[in-house]
Amino acid sequence: MTTRNDLGSSGSADPTLRRGLGLLEVVVYGVGLILGAGIYAILGEATAVAGTAVPVSFVLAAVVASFTGLSYAELASRFPKGEGDYVYVREATGSKRLAEVVAFLRVFVGAVSAAAVALAFGGYLTAFTQTPVAVVGVGLVVVASAINFWGIETSVRLNVVFTAVEVAGLVVVIWLGGGALGRLPALETPAGVTGVLEATFLVFFAYLGFGSMVTVAEETEDPTRTIPRAIVVAVGITTVLYVLVAVAAVAVVDWRVLGASASPLALVAETGGDPTLGTVVGAVALTSTANTVLILLVSTSRLVYGVSKSEYRSFPAVFSRVHRTRRTPYLSVALVGGVTVPFVLIGDLGAVASVANAALLVVFVVVNAALVKLRYDAPRAHEGFTAPLTVGRFSLTAIAGVVTSFGLLVVYLWNLL
Repeated sequence: MTTRNDLGSSGSADPTLRRGLGLLEVVVYGVGLILGAGIYAILGEATAVAGTAVPVSFVLAAVVASFTGLSYAELASRFPKGEGDYVYVREATGSKRLAEVVAFLRVFVGAVSAAAVALAFGGYLTAFTQTPVAVVGVGLVVVASAINFWGIETSVRLNVVFTAVEVAGLVVVIWLGGGALGRLPALETPAGVTGVLEATFLVFFAYLGFGSMVTVAEETEDPTRTIPRAIVVAVGITTVLYVLVAVAAVAVVDWRVLGASASPLALVAETGGDPTLGTVVGAVALTSTANTVLILLVSTSRLVYGVSKSEYRSFPAVFSRVHRTRRTPYLSVALVGGVTVPFVLIGDLGAVASVANAALLVVFVVVNAALVKLRYDAPRAHEGFTAPLTVGRFSLTAIAGVVTSFGLLVVYLWNLL
């Protein structure tokens, strides 16, 4: 028997997204999304400006990410919807227009971030073939979009395998660096504190994945509990890995050489081990970055799907259509893949990642502010996760998220001048 909730506006049965993700799957989804967008993709760019202090930049970025991550965890508990940021801002401010601006920025960030990681994939592939980086990146986006269309279960199964491989690659780098810790180089920063802060802005790209975890809420079992827990666990795991790998990298390879490399972790493995090990880690990096492109496209297409629903009517309703056989938002998948390709063709990883970061920090400022307002407007609206460090209704972590996100944005804008 078909219930009212199963009917579309036309009165015929409408397919819906399939709920099949538990805590483990969402944690692995988040870890895979965060890792590939970060240490494999941006370590070289960050080291070039921070020198041997790049581990400090990762710690600072982790602090900023943690404040905002706690806000996302509470908001996801209050509103377990795949539209994520859009819903949070609309519920807090009552402004559909502001929520639409945030949703647009989120889609922009997703597409640009996928492009940046696709370029990192191309950079690692140059160790194996001379195919132009941009061409390789475009090919990866096309293949990942096809997998995204095929189904969430396929995407998540691949993510579990790929994440295990990329964590193993990082463990190898940490192990290689362990033998070199006794000869850690002296603190050397080519641009002083300014360089460390600039690198902090760059490596913040390494944490962008936690904000996208909320977009699979409608494909997650018990999302009110599962999504907040998964965000906290994923940020914790990746922070530990990031800092250890950054320390190992500058212990093994001179920071100038590392900063100039298009495949930094493969270089660390080759220098600390042998060429064969470097090739293996390079192959792992390909797996990691490919996985991240896939998950970024999945999360961004789910956001487009959600905001296009008839209950919001913010994006064209056509993008809320779900394929009857594959049960995926196929037109949203096609849109996100198509928007990503032009950014891949830019070909400059650092520039693309910086643009993604700037837009993301604007979103984070607004989302943290939304939680501050909701704490006063609806203090007892939910019984799920609540961010710690609360004074009355005042969220200290959310305010810290506003201040630190805005501060990193100022660093970026200052460096443009």
